[in-house]
Order: sequence, then structure tokens, then C-alpha cells
Amino acid sequence: MRKQWTAMLLASTLILSLTGCGAPSEDQQGEEGQSEQMQVETEDTQENEDQNAGNNSGNVLVAYFSWADNAVLEEDVDAVSSPSVIPPGNVQQLAGWVQDETGGDLFSIRVTDPYPSDWDACLERANEERDEDARPELVENVENIDQYDTVFLGYPNWWYGVPMALLSFFEENDLSGKQVYLFCSHGTGGLANSVEIITEAVPDAEISDSIFDCYEEDASSSEEGIRQWVQELGYSGVQGGNMGQNTENTQGNNLSLQIGDTVLTAALEDNSSVQALREMLADGPLVIDMEDYADMEKVGSLGQDLPTNDEQITTEAGDLILYQGNSFVIYYAPNSWNFTRLGKINDVSGEELREILGDGDVSVTLSLTE
Repeated sequence: MRKQWTAMLLASTLILSLTGCGAPSEDQQGEEGQSEQMQVETEDTQENEDQNAGNNSGNVLVAYFSWADNAVLEEDVDAVSSPSVIPPGNVQQLAGWVQDETGGDLFSIRVTDPYPSDWDACLERANEERDEDARPELVENVENIDQYDTVFLGYPNWWYGVPMALLSFFEENDLSGKQVYLFCSHGTGGLANSVEIITEAVPDAEISDSIFDCYEEDASSSEEGIRQWVQELGYSGVQGGNMGQNTENTQGNNLSLQIGDTVLTAALEDNSSVQALREMLADGPLVIDMEDYADMEKVGSLGQDLPTNDEQITTEAGDLILYQGNSFVIYYAPNSWNFTRLGKINDVSGEELREILGDGDVSVTLSLTE
């Protein structure tokens, strides 16, 4: 009898064990299904984020060649008859708007031997370079070109082709495998043979069929058009659309300038140039070695190009100016030109500022302050 009871007990235990290890209940099935669905949705979300990571991110380069960045201006240059050589140049303006929309890094293609600002003289030299298949020497190349997946490339149509400096850029900066979008300012010749020349020069790049071009006289009024073109390529315009609206999220609304033992403060403007300057200074102070020029200003290189917002300005003592996208200027005397205004030093006269800056070279440390 005891053995029979023991056998019954073992059988009951086996049944319970099998029940516990069998098929899941409906509740368990639902929980597992939800978990699997959440995993799929998470993977889909991550995939979408990865696909959109290129837009408005640091893997975009906006490279451009502009006559205005590559000319020695004569004193008698007429802004009306030669608008493309007076900063901001046509292509330079277009590049600034592209950079504003994409949030990419701006790079000006510059030659070591600038071109004449006289149109006929520039034409003569450009034709000589084309006949000789020359490769003009560049001031600098892109630092770590491999980090960029996408390149927006701006240029003028120079006599039915491209400036030969563009070919120097291609040979010294490998664009293989990169997505390339072209934008061009031109005269009556339109794009002419420029696209074919570029395609032949970089056969391993992906040259888009979507090209923005405008007549040179319309370049200054093409902001809306080129911004729309960039957005239609998949760049949402968030970077450009938010410029100047998120200053609460950016450290410092004022600029500190340390010159020797003297510390000055400046109120900053609200534009994309200042936003880019803030981003430069977010990692810490920047020391700029500055030289005196024309007994009215100190000029020094920022080390990289910023977007420009040029306008005709007559400077006053204390004005902080961005010149040609990469030069930081402190004015202590008046001057009139097309500049981008970055800000103005507070409560200082021209004579006081001249004394602080001194007669020769000076180092100025820039940092953000509340």
C-alpha cells in the first residue's frame, strides 16, 4: 500500500512538472509578442536614425572656389561693374547659405598666387592656365577629407569650364566614394562643360544630377532658391532655420577678449556667423595672433572658415568684424566695406582701444562669457 501511494505521488509530481515546462500561457505569449515587437520597432527606429545621420551633421563638407577669395583687390575696383570680386563673392554667398542649411564645414579653395581683380587680366591668366593644363598651388587642403561622406562643391563657370584650382583641389583631396552636389554661378554660358570636366576629374565620386546654378547677377538674390534646393536633397534646414533662435542652449551671450592684462567684453550679434564662432569657442578659449593693418584695425586668422553675413558697413571703434569668412578683425578707426558684423566691444573709445592693442602685433584670447 505504501509503494502504491508513493507511485501515485511520483506520477502527480511528473504531471505538474510537465505542465510547468509546457507551452506558454496566453498572457506569456502576449508578453513575448510585445517584447519582440518592441525590439523590431527599436531596430527600425535606430535604422532610420542611422539613415538620417548624414543630414545636418559633421560629415558634410561645403567646399567652394570664389574669385573674391582669390584676388588682390585694387583700390579702384568698382563694386558695380565687378560684383563677383568684391566680398562676398557670388559663390561665397551661395556657399554660406548651403553651409547654413546643412551645418557642414565650410572650406574656401584658395590659391597661393591670387588672381588680378581686373576682369581682363584675370581672363588672360585663367586662359593661360587652361591652355597649359596647370594646377595652381593651393594655400591649404581639407584636414582629414576621409571624415566626410557628402561634399557640396561650389564654383563659377570660368570661360566654359572651371577654375583650374578646382582640379588642384580634386587631385589633392580624394573624393572617391563621396556623394557630391554641385552649385554654380555663371554668365550667359550656363554650366557649359563644367559638369563634364568635374565628372572626368573625379570618376569615382557620386556626382548628383541635381545641380543648382544661377546667373551671376542673380546670385545675391538666390538665398531662397538654394536653400530650397538643399532641403529637397534631404537636408531639412533645421541647422539654418534655428540659427539665432537657440542662444539659450549655447554657452555665453557675450565675448571676452583678453589683451595682455586687460580684459574687454563685447556684445555679440545674432547671426549664423556668431553661432559658428560660439561653436568654435565651446571647447575653450581661442588665441589669435593679430597684425596691425592700415593704422585702423588688428587682423588675425580664425584657423577655419565661418559662414558670412556680409553687408555694407562703416565701422566704429570696437567693432568686431569677420572678413572673408576666416579673418577676425578688431577696428579702432572707421572703414567702409562689405563685412560681417560679429559684435562690438563695450564701453571703449577709439583712443583707449588703440592704446590697449598697441602699435605692433598682439595676441588676443577669445572666450565666451555670460
